[in-house]
Amino acid sequence: MGDKQIVSETVLQELINDVEGIVSSKVKLDDKGNPIEIHALADKSRNAKQIVRDIQSAVTAKFALEIDHRIISIAQLNCDSAMNRELRIVFKGMEVVSKGLDLDVKVMLSHRDRDFFGQQKGVNTASSINRTIAQATLKAVADFTNLGDIFIIEDVGSLGIANTNVVIAAVTCIDKSGEQLLIGSSMNSGDIKEAVVKATLDAVNRRITKLISR
Repeated sequence: MGDKQIVSETVLQELINDVEGIVSSKVKLDDKGNPIEIHALADKSRNAKQIVRDIQSAVTAKFALEIDHRIISIAQLNCDSAMNRELRIVFKGMEVVSKGLDLDVKVMLSHRDRDFFGQQKGVNTASSINRTIAQATLKAVADFTNLGDIFIIEDVGSLGIANTNVVIAAVTCIDKSGEQLLIGSSMNSGDIKEAVVKATLDAVNRRITKLISR
């Protein structure tokens, strides 16, 4: 096992949220960066003890942190919450083609066995490429929702925390209830382009669930 890593609450939550059955999670760390509380909402598709074991295994494998099962609490929700999780779309693939100053980005998202596509052209500069990727992602989201261009990318940036680079996306949602700023994040594990897509999805996925389930 590798050396213990110091990680942020956000990064741990992102990992835990990827565990099968988890809807959302909240992590609390002590002053030394050790997890002291993990609260998770889960659907009822799996046994709570198995979810706890999977959280322990995921955190240990990824960050070399040993988690005491006694600090993990699982609240399981009824089928409506499981249905909402089923509405979440995930990243499947991306193609980025650049020629001189021309940039063409295609993003593919997936929901169950269906794929959804978004394409955006932009300028091939360091300052605009991530924004173009986020715009292509939101076009793929629009392909999924059939609600038009209700999501607008405001900004894409990155934050260094606990020796980890985290990509942050700010998206405005415009619908009948008005405008709402949504923030999403994704740990950059070496592919910043993929992290931009995932941060953009993290910003909008919960809003998509609410809009479609109305």
